Amino acid sequence: MIKHLLLIGVAFLVLTVACSGPAQPGPAPATTTAAPAPRQAGWEQKWEVVVADAKKEGQVVIYSQWGPDTRNLLIKGFKDKYGINVEWLAFSRGPEITARAQTEKAAGINNADFFGTGLTTTMVTMKPLGLLGPIAPRLILPEVTDSKAWKIGKVPLVDKDGTGFGMVATAQRYILRNTDLVKEGEITTYKDLLKPQFKGKLTLNDPTVTGPGNAMFGHLAQDLWGEAETLQFLKDLLIKQEAVITRDNRQQVEWVARGKYTVAIAPLVEVTQDFIKQGAPLALGATTEGVAVVSGAGAFAIPAVLPHPNAATVFINWVLSKEGATVFQKGFGNPSARADVPAEGLDPLLFPKPGEKVFPESEEVIVVWRGKMMEANRAIIDSLAK
Repeated sequence: MIKHLLLIGVAFLVLTVACSGPAQPGPAPATTTAAPAPRQAGWEQKWEVVVADAKKEGQVVIYSQWGPDTRNLLIKGFKDKYGINVEWLAFSRGPEITARAQTEKAAGINNADFFGTGLTTTMVTMKPLGLLGPIAPRLILPEVTDSKAWKIGKVPLVDKDGTGFGMVATAQRYILRNTDLVKEGEITTYKDLLKPQFKGKLTLNDPTVTGPGNAMFGHLAQDLWGEAETLQFLKDLLIKQEAVITRDNRQQVEWVARGKYTVAIAPLVEVTQDFIKQGAPLALGATTEGVAVVSGAGAFAIPAVLPHPNAATVFINWVLSKEGATVFQKGFGNPSARADVPAEGLDPLLFPKPGEKVFPESEEVIVVWRGKMMEANRAIIDSLAK
């Protein structure tokens, strides 16, 4: 009987609810209410999409003259961070990268995503050939686009078209001596290289092609002496001092480390740091004329057409972030252009000294003076070879 009454009661309750229309909602239990997902900033949404697409592309292809320490650290660091492979084609100098990129363009091949080389190579030779594309549209992370993150107070895009980026801010010391053979203080100015004791003891990085040799003569002409005096200095080095020209960056430094020559003029700083780390008797020297602050070979550009656009974008943002720039500086051995990368372990001479006159890098000195002096240097050397 009780069971019967319960069933009747339940049936009456169901009928009452069904006939009374929609029930008025009561407060939902707190445990069942999902908080709305936080709305992401525009850059975060864009970044997530780019990273996902980059992983689908699976690799980024780099053409670079950066040495093995830099190469190995960047490949590992990027792969560990994003799981994306890096295919790295190594070159000894910037002109080799230009030649490869130009040949591929003529054949309709788009292979490279990133050119790691000096600004003279990219601005003076690659850009006029139509090989480069704009970098700024690929900068996404706020720590990269923030002007306060960079030592010069702005993102270090060098040219007005934004196709060259200086990753390094190095006090460019153009004189390297063998410390066993040349005492500190024997060379305090560029003109000291013309002293009699250095005749037949000098090796000069080729100033007729893009590289530190050409950059040095552009600096001397633009910032210090003017074109005529600079060209006379080159003649004196070659004729009076019998300086030997080389295009092999590593060989030049090795010659001085072994004592075949006592001084290297305009060596590639990345190579000098490799040898110094290994204990070679080498030291860079400051000059009373002041110092150019440059990116050297620590710059990059990107092709006009990218085969892996998303992977390239992720790599660019990573290598320009504090994390990536720290990895790069460790391998490259030169001060980062970022203001927040620690300087521990770097040669103090790679930074301007207190009170030292500083000549910052500019589009004018890169495009106008380095290009101009390259041609003038070539004319002199060709005339001496006849």
